[in-house]
Amino acid sequence: MKARVLLVDDYPGIRDALGHTLRLEGYEVTLACNGREALNALRETGFDLVLLDLDMPVINGWETLGQMVTINLSLPLIIMTGRSDQQRLATQRGVAAVLEKPLELPLLLEVMQRALAQTTQARRSGTRPDSL
Repeated sequence: MKARVLLVDDYPGIRDALGHTLRLEGYEVTLACNGREALNALRETGFDLVLLDLDMPVINGWETLGQMVTINLSLPLIIMTGRSDQQRLATQRGVAAVLEKPLELPLLLEVMQRALAQTTQARRSGTRPDSL
């Protein structure tokens, strides 16, 4: 079964190119351009992993992150940010990983695989996954 990924980024070039690449890698990808779309998608569809940009309009990534955690505590969230000053704050919020833009595809794919594997293992053992 393909892992279902919610990709949230307000920049169309990143969102579309990364979504296309992840589909080629075998992931089932849903795209959202802001936090409101992401939260609506999360409420309507189950996802295995979320890739979330922090700097977005409508509902920013921080607020989106907080609401996503209340909707699904065990959902692995990988933060994508162009601002290095946000990495420490994001890590403190219990996300699976924080990756700095521009993203390195091999690293992103590795982190996604580890987060999905860790979540699967945590579900089997009834515990919360750790940060990567």
